[in-house]
Amino acid sequence: MATSTPTPPKVFLDSSAFFAAAYSARGSARDLLLAATQGRVRLVLSAYVIEETERNLLANAPHLHAAFVVLRDDLPYQLSDPPDRLIATVARTIEPKDAPIVAGAMHAGARFLATYDRRHLLAHAEPIQSAFGIAVATPEAVLAGL
Repeated sequence: MATSTPTPPKVFLDSSAFFAAAYSARGSARDLLLAATQGRVRLVLSAYVIEETERNLLANAPHLHAAFVVLRDDLPYQLSDPPDRLIATVARTIEPKDAPIVAGAMHAGARFLATYDRRHLLAHAEPIQSAFGIAVATPEAVLAGL
């Protein structure tokens, strides 16, 4: 009798966590990317996240840009760009600037949203979970929950 392998959970990575993973080769954000390369999670990004991360790296750590490009291009991920109507719907419940992040996670069917944004996302983890069915957590907490 064949046994089925459970499907790894989808994890949407926001720009704060992606920036941290690009900025340092150590830490839970980088460990989450390693988990994606090992097939333990299915990583999800959006064009919005990629562009915001790149813009923040160029502004704050331009010396890391070339390494970021390699990381971005070699990383296994699904791209999830939510429709504008979904972003508008989410923006009625959470901070509008973060609506594209939560909508991207929803659009992909992600189980987790990995972030370091304490003010807008982590502080509102329960309402986001309740309204949208997505667990908002730090990369460390996501890894601990695997």
